[in-house]
Amino acid sequence: MKHFLLVFGIFLKLLLLPWPSSAQQVPPVACPEYFEYLAYNQEYVGRISIRHDAQYQENTLRLEFSQPGFLSSNYGGSLTLWDGEEVTKSNLRYGRPIQYRVDFPTPGVLPKLTLLMLNDVVLCRASPYPPSSVTLTLSHSLRSTTVPLFTQNPQILQETNRRPQRPIWEGNVVQPQKAIPQVSNPVPAPPRQAPTQPAPRPRPRPQPAPSSGGQGLGQLSTICGREGPVTSPLLHFGSQVRRGQLPWMAALYERGPDGLRFFCGGTLISASTVLSAAHCFVYAERNLPPSRVGVSLGRNTLDLVSDGLLGEVSVLMVHEEYSPRNYSNADIALLKLSSPVSFGEYIKPICLWNENFLLQLPSGYKSYVAGWGSDEHGNPNTRVAKMTDTDIITEAECLRNLRSTEGIRLVTPNTLCASNKQAAGPCSGDSGGGLMLQENNVWLLRGVVSAGQVFTNRCDLTQPVIYTDLARHISWLRQHIWI
Repeated sequence: MKHFLLVFGIFLKLLLLPWPSSAQQVPPVACPEYFEYLAYNQEYVGRISIRHDAQYQENTLRLEFSQPGFLSSNYGGSLTLWDGEEVTKSNLRYGRPIQYRVDFPTPGVLPKLTLLMLNDVVLCRASPYPPSSVTLTLSHSLRSTTVPLFTQNPQILQETNRRPQRPIWEGNVVQPQKAIPQVSNPVPAPPRQAPTQPAPRPRPRPQPAPSSGGQGLGQLSTICGREGPVTSPLLHFGSQVRRGQLPWMAALYERGPDGLRFFCGGTLISASTVLSAAHCFVYAERNLPPSRVGVSLGRNTLDLVSDGLLGEVSVLMVHEEYSPRNYSNADIALLKLSSPVSFGEYIKPICLWNENFLLQLPSGYKSYVAGWGSDEHGNPNTRVAKMTDTDIITEAECLRNLRSTEGIRLVTPNTLCASNKQAAGPCSGDSGGGLMLQENNVWLLRGVVSAGQVFTNRCDLTQPVIYTDLARHISWLRQHIWI
């Protein structure tokens, strides 16, 4: 397993992969707030994300697509629920969007969405292809006795189905004390007279810091860091991760014109929070907004049509001490999921470091890292995640083994270094993934993959890999985690 991200000296840059060329022509989407194409290895499916109207016990979704040519069989595609029964019930109860999956009938041909209706309300229209073409009609009725925790005004159904807007940005950092709260179902306020003086700007109440007695951590501590029936073998030089192992692993995707592109790793640390590296989002000319990020959970593969969850991000928070020049010192980003996830066998958070564990790790201390990054054969990504062990080395050892970084200080008191004698470890595409410790059969997140060396355009894993030490930023994490 070879995976990882940055390079040193004159090679200092992000090793992000270009958008793959696609043999299929992706049709224009008239209503991207509801519908999107998802791509992996030239295979496409459609995804609908739409809130249901709480005044109906049965909501019927109807779609029409236009496809050039003719069908070679009687199969016209399928429209099914994307999530399982329990997730769907939870989303109905809390007024979250219900997600549907669309499978298309003809491999290599993508039809164009021409009609989207919910309960006879037209939410989207587009013109069909000219002859010769066929019309595909799909429908799905979802009947539920789930009682919503709110009442939704049918007059604002279309407005509340819009995707969340991008939060306020200040430079490269989302300031949490000034972030606009994300309201799932806004209700119009009654008219009122204008105040004679400007009203004070409301400030969201800060999140309570999870401590040993805090309610948030008290709930997480009984769940976090425990694998399901499938447990991780602690093998050298890399092994494939089976589904159910390391259930906190997250794959991050960027939304683009050809679908979704994997670009970094992440780690689930609560029902609403994924931790990754700041440089995955902010570096040089790159400034990726949360609205273009998708988070895959519950999968050991990059194949998005496999079982798992694909969530959206409503807030992206970058550590205020992060700097693209000396980025490894505080290379931390927190992603708030638009909808909290439900924990189960395949989705579970990892535990954060606390004061009961070592702060100063000795040389040779065993740690572990996993991801989907490039491998020793030159493949830009591995389809199935791999993990390997790696040994902590001291700051002095790390500095002795590193080549010149031309004045850029990447090894600091807030970083950890680790290496593997078999030259196995993270490479391009693994940035943002976690450096993990296993203590008494419980997994802890100790670092985040930040930097490494490249030699002749290949990851040089004979040199140490640098991780931002999350134990040195634990107060910041406790303050800003969304429970």
